[in-house]
Amino acid sequence: MNPRSNFIQKFNSRRDTLRSLLCIGLDPELEKLPKVSLESKAPLVHFTETIIRYTNSYAAAWKPNVAFFERLGAEGYFALEHMVRVMKDVSPEVPIVMDAKRGDLANTSKEYAKYFFETLGVDALTVNPYMGRDSLVPYLDLGGYIFVLGLTSNPSSQDFQKQKLLGKDLYLYEEVSDQMARLGEEYPNQVGLVVGGTHPSEIQSLRTRHPNMYFLIPGFGAQGGDLKSIVKASGNRSLINSSRGITLSSLEENYGQVAQKKAEEVHKEMNQLFL
Repeated sequence: MNPRSNFIQKFNSRRDTLRSLLCIGLDPELEKLPKVSLESKAPLVHFTETIIRYTNSYAAAWKPNVAFFERLGAEGYFALEHMVRVMKDVSPEVPIVMDAKRGDLANTSKEYAKYFFETLGVDALTVNPYMGRDSLVPYLDLGGYIFVLGLTSNPSSQDFQKQKLLGKDLYLYEEVSDQMARLGEEYPNQVGLVVGGTHPSEIQSLRTRHPNMYFLIPGFGAQGGDLKSIVKASGNRSLINSSRGITLSSLEENYGQVAQKKAEEVHKEMNQLFL
């Protein structure tokens, strides 16, 4: 039996130390990187290492998005793996949530789980529940922590997630949350939910429905979510993510210092809102 994830323990400790829920996302879109990074031999390595070293003091968690690395093939995977090593070296106490949104057959999920939890050694992973329970269990059997897509922050989330189930007075995202809560009873401290920060009233409803579940909340900052509303609705069992609003806030050579200042601003605001 594989040891169970210590993600919750790491996050709780970091959250309480900083009095913050700030999850810093790294979405290094190549076309938007500062010139000084683009002119380096390895742009993603240069950019992500700079951001990590300047902002780690304010990170309650990291959330790199694998898509921005995969597009570059072998070079991108090298940068991804280097970034994870830097995170562990600079701030080993900060949990790493890999944003990959994987969702596939059970045997394929097992291979994804081995890469992210064994090879990379990240603390948590975002996954898609559309294929059902047997596509999720391999991550849990390996001891990993998963954040399951529930109600996402994009405008088209209503296309499927806000459809009512036939014969039930439930939206699909509510049914997903209920099933994940039951799965979490089988695998304690291993199952959380992704809930978009652009839906504060739904966050509040889900928090009432699942008071002990941990939420990963993207959509704050560049996507328009209001921090005060999100914190009030979600409580402290939440990771509130900001990516572009911090990491891509400058194209100048001092972009690391600018990102540090942005992270500090969010940190101070969260200190005031901390429950």
